Amino acid sequence: MITLHSNIYEKHSVNKLILTFSLPAIASLLVETLTIVLDTSFAGHLGEDSEYALAALGLLSPVMTFFLALQTLFAMSTAIMISTQMGNDNPFRINNYFQTGVLMTLLISIGASVFTWIGMDEILVSLHASGAIYTQAKQYLSFILLSNVFSSIGYTMTSVIRAFGYPKMEMLLISFSVVVNIVANAILTFGMSLGIQGIALGTLISEFVCALIAIVFLLRKNLMFRIKKISVIDTLKMVYEMAKIGLAQTLIQLLGGISALVINEQLMQTGSSGYVATWNIANKIYMLMIMPIVGITQAVQTIISYFNGKGEESKKNLTVKRTILICFIYGVFSTMIVLFGGKYMLYLFTTDKEIFGKVMAIIKVIFLTFPLLGITYTIMTLLQVTGKELRAVSLGVIRQVITIIPLVIMLPYLFSAWEIGGIDAAFSIFFAVPVADLLTLFVAIFFIVSKKRLSS
Repeated sequence: MITLHSNIYEKHSVNKLILTFSLPAIASLLVETLTIVLDTSFAGHLGEDSEYALAALGLLSPVMTFFLALQTLFAMSTAIMISTQMGNDNPFRINNYFQTGVLMTLLISIGASVFTWIGMDEILVSLHASGAIYTQAKQYLSFILLSNVFSSIGYTMTSVIRAFGYPKMEMLLISFSVVVNIVANAILTFGMSLGIQGIALGTLISEFVCALIAIVFLLRKNLMFRIKKISVIDTLKMVYEMAKIGLAQTLIQLLGGISALVINEQLMQTGSSGYVATWNIANKIYMLMIMPIVGITQAVQTIISYFNGKGEESKKNLTVKRTILICFIYGVFSTMIVLFGGKYMLYLFTTDKEIFGKVMAIIKVIFLTFPLLGITYTIMTLLQVTGKELRAVSLGVIRQVITIIPLVIMLPYLFSAWEIGGIDAAFSIFFAVPVADLLTLFVAIFFIVSKKRLSS
């Protein structure tokens, strides 16, 4: 049975807990995101194949988002349930949730990779990959299908390590795996001249290393679950409970993948593959900058879950307020950094000055509402871990389905017909991002205000 050690949640103040959990979580996510960014960076330095490789990775972004969404479903919910049961001081339930979460992670990741492998050609054709771009995309995706399984296990294990009170270990583990990724990419891509296959293989090696070390750490700390027989009814109950918690984030990721698919489709129709390549770079910078917000809100999930399980409302509410403030301040500063110094970040991806200008133009649009994102993410986290999962899910639906997708389809026609500001049809697509962010924030605030009124 799992042996619980000293309880970090009772040792420190709320401010110290947020700091203790957030810094490693932010570092871990930043480093983990660098894995994706590094793939794009290496692809941008493949010489004559660079544009094809960048376009291939851009077209594959919906598939990668789909894999990440499925990883999120049980990784975060397993960690949340472990934190909740720690608050209830119930090691037996911790073991059961841990075992069930890992089982579901394996089933879903293997199933997703197998189905993608079976339909790979059809998927690539539907993404409008052809010629050299098709070849590059297929070579990359072939290795990523196996990487997805190890990535899923590693994600679940590192989330659990944080829930057990070892956020620093999570950070060190993921950081080491990224170092492995960089070294492997350099050797395989350029040293062995494997091109985009080397990039994918380097990612596979790093994900395997991350999963392996995480499992070894949990075993040495006597925190790994013991395989035990659990009734089908109890298993289904736990699966349902965890799926409800993880559904919000998973649905947001899945809808994000659908949005990326629609954006790529519209960019190809109204612009060219060059637009997909520049959007791919701008989106990677956006992802890199949003990771601290995601890291903070993911870190406080376990803190809020613990206090919610203990029934300590004042500490739970204080955690939420502090998180919103921290995220807002970060959002303001990071937006200023990107707007005034973003061009220097672009050297990571390319040295083409023409691409510089196109990417910076996109960044100036999609970062308009960036400082407000932390408020939405924090509210979504609160709803997710306090029994309001459907409201959290609806926020994702509102952002991706009700606003972004329709706007991406409509804006090119509107800007083209009315010749608004001399902006071309393809570029107008990027204005869908700030509009969707504003609308989602308004609805999130409405949800939290109505929740308080009902409670009072």
